[in-house]
Amino acid sequence: MMRRAIVGLAAVIFLILTLSTVFSPSAKANLTVFSSISGTEIPAAWSSPDELQTNIMGNAGYSVFQLADGSLALNTANQSCTFLVKIDSSNHILWTKPIQIDQKRTILPRLLPTLDGGYILAGIVENMYALVKTDSQGNIQWTKMLSSGAPINYFMSIIQTQDGGIAIAGFGEKVEEGLGWIWFAKTDPNGNLEWNETLSGSLAYCPSTIFQTSDGGYVMSCVSYSFDPNQALFTILKMNSEGDVLGNTTYGGEGYYFQPECNFAINTTDGGYLMAGYLWQKSAWVLKIDSQGNTQWNQTYGANRCSITDVLETQNSGYLLLEISNLTDAGIIMTDNAGNQLWNMSLSGVTLPVGLEANFNSIIKAKDGSYIMVGSKNHSVWLAKLDYQNSGFDLSITDSALIVAVAIVAAITAVILKKRRTQK
Repeated sequence: MMRRAIVGLAAVIFLILTLSTVFSPSAKANLTVFSSISGTEIPAAWSSPDELQTNIMGNAGYSVFQLADGSLALNTANQSCTFLVKIDSSNHILWTKPIQIDQKRTILPRLLPTLDGGYILAGIVENMYALVKTDSQGNIQWTKMLSSGAPINYFMSIIQTQDGGIAIAGFGEKVEEGLGWIWFAKTDPNGNLEWNETLSGSLAYCPSTIFQTSDGGYVMSCVSYSFDPNQALFTILKMNSEGDVLGNTTYGGEGYYFQPECNFAINTTDGGYLMAGYLWQKSAWVLKIDSQGNTQWNQTYGANRCSITDVLETQNSGYLLLEISNLTDAGIIMTDNAGNQLWNMSLSGVTLPVGLEANFNSIIKAKDGSYIMVGSKNHSVWLAKLDYQNSGFDLSITDSALIVAVAIVAAITAVILKKRRTQK
């Protein structure tokens, strides 16, 4: 009996040593914690958003980018003017440059850092596509106003192309809330128009995101509409280097998915695409396809009038989704690599401009592994950092396991001592 007790004690001591190794700070980074009930992964706790700067000009924040030196560039706006803002790595405002074209109401929600270290801001000004190029200090170098010929225009996407030029996609329509078409255009590095295409599909198209492919062509995510049958579809367009459509693939359009709206898409690390948006008067919808356009999975999230407006791929091949609910309220959803929701978090009082159809670069993965997000709160620009808590769930598991192990050792030791006294 004594021998078995000693063996048990040795086993418990070995358990303590093993736990102390597994849960050491060096091992913790690679540790995945699972629920003992469901077997599903338990995400680490997130800290409350940490506001980085509270004195940013404007009342709406649109896009944010982190530069090579750790500084941030973002664009904001008030009712009449756009601001380009630079913040250093210690979260101090370095400079703020107002951008206004000929004293006109100038709201430029699109921001694009350029290859030369400068920036392009873009939007619709008096129904014209406006492009403003600045240097690295925010000084304006040139301004271009482009016309699509549409009575009503919306600026939807902008990228810098392989030759240093700019590709833009917008939505044109004849009347508000009417059916419309894509205006797809390419400029040279100085903003001079090289070509443009009007894409209307069987009935109507509305673009969301442009990608340039390695062969110089383009891929564009969009929504296509038709009346016969009455439906809308997530659509991927493939185009050549001149913007001519080579083919398209559509998704949804039937049953619960008969009327989706595509807000945003990303090119995933496996060579495929993830498309995100919402189902009209229903929930948010996310669709993952492979490099050949085949559906891999799709998931819905949230309640009615919920939408996904931005997506980031995480290090473990999952996804962080930026969610809008109740038309404007912001939140975050984390999923695994099949789109299964792991957890979600509401951002109380934080809103995004344009609501369900916002598709700006509003959240980014920072160099330190945290996330940085820009939006609006209390009619002011809200810029905040979101991070996992350093002393989160896994640390409490460590402490608890060690405490239990020590308690077991103490109990066994007490039994051994009691038996020895009884034998005497």
